[in-house]
Amino acid sequence: MKCFLIVFLGMLAAMAPLSTDMYLPALPEFSNDFHISASLAQLTLTMTLIGMAVGQILGGPVSDYLGRRNPLLLGMAVFTAASVLCSITSSIHMFLGLRLIQGIAGAFGIVISRAIARDVASGPELLQFYSILMMVNGLAPIAAPVIGGQILRFTSWHGIFFRYGCGRRSDVPVNHGVSGNTSATETYIRY
Repeated sequence: MKCFLIVFLGMLAAMAPLSTDMYLPALPEFSNDFHISASLAQLTLTMTLIGMAVGQILGGPVSDYLGRRNPLLLGMAVFTAASVLCSITSSIHMFLGLRLIQGIAGAFGIVISRAIARDVASGPELLQFYSILMMVNGLAPIAAPVIGGQILRFTSWHGIFFRYGCGRRSDVPVNHGVSGNTSATETYIRY
């Protein structure tokens, strides 16, 4: 169970960094498709980072108040929807808004993965969980452009965002199983 939980929490922690960096190799193609400048294309990264900052501020208190499961499922569903909509939108302004939403929803995975680790472990075991999560957070931005470049060999930038949506959709039943059936006592306070 602990090995599965480590993998699960690592996937949650990697979601937002992967979504930030995986489409970097597609930025030139992206700016050509939207007929925008390189600086406006780079603003899509900024919107995601702003969303991740806001999402981490919101995600912690929301998961403390409502529990881990529902905010996590909602965050994954919103991330999936925003990713799929990013892949089909034809407006740069809509795309920027969707990237902001995607960043907010993706940050819920980062925050809640750490909260779940705190709920199920303590002491040296918690330090091990956190070190693995930090390793994933460090490796995801390095691997993401390489993964994105390989995806671009077979599809356009649209395919990268569609992949975000398809990959996250496969995580939702896993989220339901881990968050819904864990016997660990959560550390959040009910008001």
